[in-house]
Amino acid sequence: MNNPYLQGLVRRIEKVSQDAEDTFGNLTNEQLNWKLNHEKWSIGQCLDHLIVSNTTYFPQFEQLARGAKRKTIWESLPGWPQLCGYMLLRTITPDPRQKMSAPAAFMPQRSEVPPTIVAEFAAHNQVFIKYLQETDAIDHRRAIMTSPASSFITYSLHDACHILTNHEERHLRQAKRVMELEEFPLFKE
Repeated sequence: MNNPYLQGLVRRIEKVSQDAEDTFGNLTNEQLNWKLNHEKWSIGQCLDHLIVSNTTYFPQFEQLARGAKRKTIWESLPGWPQLCGYMLLRTITPDPRQKMSAPAAFMPQRSEVPPTIVAEFAAHNQVFIKYLQETDAIDHRRAIMTSPASSFITYSLHDACHILTNHEERHLRQAKRVMELEEFPLFKE
């Protein structure tokens, strides 16, 4: 393996999938779609958000794996990708220090998700892992990519993989907090 750190990230992503299945797999459609108010996300929307945001990276993963990605001007600026990566890694942590709004490109696509969202998320993460593994032949610290949310935000593939994994853990915790709310509809006997 050229990028041994990937093994740890893959384990973390698999753990997120398993945790989502264990925690949310038996919830009703009503519970998956319940939210405190229209400004908050439901459990299903948290999972949908991860599917949407990760998927926006897949074309760049493909290009990098094939050696077909051309550097943009922003990606070529000396030190810029390192600075952006550093700043995002300090901000996007599994345990958020502050609340952040999702960029429009990453917003959940559905206001109401189907009852299959947990299985969709687990299947999506298998695709995500496949993309990470397909990029192992290249140097992740030298390969640069652009945020799908903004053309001037660039970072190394190494930083992107960490950011996306942290992001998954962050929103899994957010979804669990929804279940912990007093108002959350409990199972009916």
